[in-house]
Amino acid sequence: MITIRYIDAIYFTNKYCEYKKLTTHIALGKLVSCDNCIMISFVENNGIPKKGLLVPKEALILKEKILNKNSDILKDLSSYKNSNIGVYWKDVVYFENNIPNECTQMYSEGELFSEDSEIIIIKNPITIKIKNKIDNHPKVKVFFIVIPKLFVTSIEFYDKKL
Repeated sequence: MITIRYIDAIYFTNKYCEYKKLTTHIALGKLVSCDNCIMISFVENNGIPKKGLLVPKEALILKEKILNKNSDILKDLSSYKNSNIGVYWKDVVYFENNIPNECTQMYSEGELFSEDSEIIIIKNPITIKIKNKIDNHPKVKVFFIVIPKLFVTSIEFYDKKL
């Protein structure tokens, strides 16, 4: 058994952003080896995980946080505030029965509301899961999404308001 601490993206369904800081989540289970992520198995059947989490390695909270590997992509976004932005990022996956091969690749598009050294906040986002097919995520209307910069794989800017 192992205990991990990790961060995750945050969705706000209120019309105002309540973000204070990233929440630390804790998972306890059996560690299963993966390439670019950590699998924690909560329930197994004959040694095969049936329920668990797939967590990007970037989401793990260690004693000393590793510097953001995406520093070039995410240098200074403040000049793009209120601009339309598209963010590709990795997400934590909860699974039951169907074991995913990798962390979910996500894409969120909306207006850059705010950012700091740890996070990007997008206003009125549309978020989709990128798989063999595309699914909207979550199923409810979201007014803000907070994405940890460590999860970001790339960013696109669609316009820059002056």
